Formats: sequence, structure tokens, C-alpha cells
Amino acid sequence: MTKKIGIVELYKAELGDNFGVGQRLVDIRRNARSMASLAESKVAKEGEFAKLYAEQVADMMNDIASVADNAVEELVSNS
Repeated sequence: MTKKIGIVELYKAELGDNFGVGQRLVDIRRNARSMASLAESKVAKEGEFAKLYAEQVADMMNDIASVADNAVEELVSNS
């Protein structure tokens, strides 16, 4: 698992014109993790169909968040 880069690390990385890209990636990660958490909470509360759907949504959102994590880490490392 990669390190989760936060807004403080983005400021310190001196990304210049790429700061906005990093900020948006952090936003994507945050929103994807929120959606994944919501879906995961539905798994325990709803029926079997909802459970299957929620598990798929949670997996997709976690994948999106991981892609954003990797992109932010690479962006900061390359600054």
C-alpha cells in the first residue's frame, strides 16, 4: 500500500502548476473512500442483492482511490 499524501505534503512539494492536479487527486481519493465506506455499511444492513451491489461499488471505489493515491505519490515524488 502506498503512503497517503495529504494537503500539507502537497504544499511542501512545491508542485507549481501541478498543485491543482494533486489537489484534485486528493479530492478524488477522499470521495472514492467515502463512497466505499457508504457501500460497505450497506453490506451489513441490507439483503443479499444489496450486499452484492454494495461490495462491487466498494471494490470499485477503493480501486479508484488507490489509483489517486498512486498518482499523488508520484506527483509529489517527481516535484
